[in-house]
Amino acid sequence: MDKIIEILDKLAERAQSEILPQIDVSNGVMTRISLMRGQKPSLLPLEVFAGLTAVAASIVIFFSIQAWHNIVNPFYQLFAPYQGVSLW
Repeated sequence: MDKIIEILDKLAERAQSEILPQIDVSNGVMTRISLMRGQKPSLLPLEVFAGLTAVAASIVIFFSIQAWHNIVNPFYQLFAPYQGVSLW
């Protein structure tokens, strides 16, 4: 166990004494930032998804209301015409 700790200490000393290369990346970063500012995000995919979700929700609500009437009163279909016929 002591041998492992000694090895780790030596590795830590070597890592601290190592000279790191100096690289300037500021020009590349500033170029990317300036390019990102010019682009406006497009909300079209989100709007299409929201529209399709609203259509699907309205269909589900329509059929759930019909099902609710049938659950509450089982004889509802016998006394009232089916309201969904006008859609088709």
